[in-house]
Amino acid sequence: MYRIASEKKKPTGNHAVTEAPPTKGQQAGAHSSHKNAEAKTQKSRVAANGKSGNNFPNVLVHGFCGWGRETLTSKIYRYFGGTGDIQEYLNNRGYQTFTAAVGPLSSNWDRACELYYFLKGGVVDYGAVHSARYGHERYGRSYPGVFPEWSEEHKVHLIGHSMGGPTIRTLVQLLEHGDPDEIAFAPSSREAGTSELFKGGKQWVHSITSIAGVNNGTPVADDLGEPMSDLLLSLASLCGADNRDLLFDFDLKQWGIHREKGEDLVEYAKKIMLSKAWKTTDSAIYDLSFAAARLQNIWVKTSPHTYYASYCADGTVPGLADTRVPMSNMNPLLLGGGAALGLNERDLAGGFLNWRPNDGCVPVPSAQYPIGHAHEFVGDNPAHPPKKGVWYVHPPIAGVDHIGIVQPVGSTTLEWLEEFFGKIAAYNKALPI
Repeated sequence: MYRIASEKKKPTGNHAVTEAPPTKGQQAGAHSSHKNAEAKTQKSRVAANGKSGNNFPNVLVHGFCGWGRETLTSKIYRYFGGTGDIQEYLNNRGYQTFTAAVGPLSSNWDRACELYYFLKGGVVDYGAVHSARYGHERYGRSYPGVFPEWSEEHKVHLIGHSMGGPTIRTLVQLLEHGDPDEIAFAPSSREAGTSELFKGGKQWVHSITSIAGVNNGTPVADDLGEPMSDLLLSLASLCGADNRDLLFDFDLKQWGIHREKGEDLVEYAKKIMLSKAWKTTDSAIYDLSFAAARLQNIWVKTSPHTYYASYCADGTVPGLADTRVPMSNMNPLLLGGGAALGLNERDLAGGFLNWRPNDGCVPVPSAQYPIGHAHEFVGDNPAHPPKKGVWYVHPPIAGVDHIGIVQPVGSTTLEWLEEFFGKIAAYNKALPI
């Protein structure tokens, strides 16, 4: 079904070597062995720092086409946990956890702004300069604030899946460095001044965990080009299959898009697809591309005040002529992407062959760490204590796909997910202040 790749294997190129899934008997032994080894590794790595431990909450941040807990969808099926509930699983075990609700189709900048207000509370301010530049409203939805005490004394652990990875990195950049254009904005007598978010100087994030994060872009966005918006928006509309109720909120209010009372979901989806947002570079579709990721990795720094860790999945096995093919347990929604990525011929960092292993949506090297940023492969020096400002890259999890790493479908089970997120929460809690 699934297996966590052994940490004893050294990374080849940009990623660790993975193997085809073992038999059930081998799987149980390997899984148990890895579990014990990883627990000891994490304990020794943190304990070596001396002063350790914190009570900062975890914040789960969904990816593209994801949802929080306020929509009807979450009452039936949760983004983190599916029919289970990762947030409450962690809360019940003493790890305070929130699940964010940000725009499923919005850009990393807009999503970072929404995440800030989701935690702190207030009406979302996307920035006067940013909003004017891209032609959307400056203000968005209002959040009550789940963690209004958020500050340098009361930090958070941000855990992002898929596009949630670059989104939480963008938030840290804005918190710590602000934005010079927004800082220089001179409001008229009728305008509000610059939001505190854009003023910088806020070391409010203790750790970042990227899970199958799109840190270097994905060919799934690049190769489809213009048709990408129609295709992905059509897929997203499937999340709201009942036309009578809003099961899924596209949350594009800054673009003037609202679902009117009684409006048919198909008409609502058409309205979204005709939005001017897709003609700009201020959208999720653009931000998932290689070009956008390269620019973001220059602008968004790895903070020397924050701990970083990444987890990625490989749902493929070797095919003919150095190709990679999806495993039989890959989610059907990901089979096409997994097969296409397994044939990659783009000459990317580390060579095109290294970019063929994938989780059905994101190539392994894209999910490991932002290219050009400081990083260490966890298997290289397991006794090394964690350092801030360095990405700790865990080996690819073999036999798991992009959806299965957050929802118990096909490649994983709820028990596996609870253990996986439980380990992350325990590690975060043990990180030195």
